[in-house]
Amino acid sequence: MKKIKKLLTVSVLSAGILISPFHGSNAQAKVLWNGMELVNGQIGRVTILKDTELYKLQGDKKVYSKTLKAGSVYRIYTFKPGMLGLGGEYYVDRDDRVKYETPSKTKLNQVKMEQLFRGVKIGMSPSQIKKLETAKFLQQENADGTKTLVYSTSLFGHDAFLVYGFKNEKLAFFGYSFDPEQKYTSDQLTTIYNNLKQQLTNIFENQYEQSDSNKGYPPTLIFQKDHLIISLSYDAEGLVVTVSSAN
Repeated sequence: MKKIKKLLTVSVLSAGILISPFHGSNAQAKVLWNGMELVNGQIGRVTILKDTELYKLQGDKKVYSKTLKAGSVYRIYTFKPGMLGLGGEYYVDRDDRVKYETPSKTKLNQVKMEQLFRGVKIGMSPSQIKKLETAKFLQQENADGTKTLVYSTSLFGHDAFLVYGFKNEKLAFFGYSFDPEQKYTSDQLTTIYNNLKQQLTNIFENQYEQSDSNKGYPPTLIFQKDHLIISLSYDAEGLVVTVSSAN
């Protein structure tokens, strides 16, 4: 399939690019923030100081759901003027009955890094990946001598195919394909590319190399994390983010 061919090509090319190494913390561990696990999509947390009402928004109308008790703590995923969102269109008023806190940029980037790497390691077997991966399994394929497992997932808020590629029953690369034939127009892919670029440059502290593309497409970006190479590529064959070994 086109998405797998593109990932195979990028994984091989990325491994051949020389790049100065830089290091960071282990992105595969859970990210804790003051004793609470910080999860993907979370922007903060609220501590209930005094009993306060939980509402569900129905259009512009606030519908009472229940009362949250003093001392309880909840994750916050969004906000509106004067309100904090607990997910699923549930909100509390942002007033003196609650205390709202936000994590540092470093903590938020750690969560994004965990989402990118998914806790997997190059060299894992297909059975290990199947046991670890929680995304929706789609199919198993063989392309150009590489065994692949294909899942449906999202990366940084964008729907994507997740492809794991194996050589000799060991994980050689994995990546995210934003397939234009399935989901997105070229304008949408350009917008997604720009967002992925921003997310990745933030995560890796703006340390990357780039290779200019032909035919008006944006440049391919190459990042490195420990012994891994992460590439962002967009051309006529599609938009992909690929993770492979630097060795």
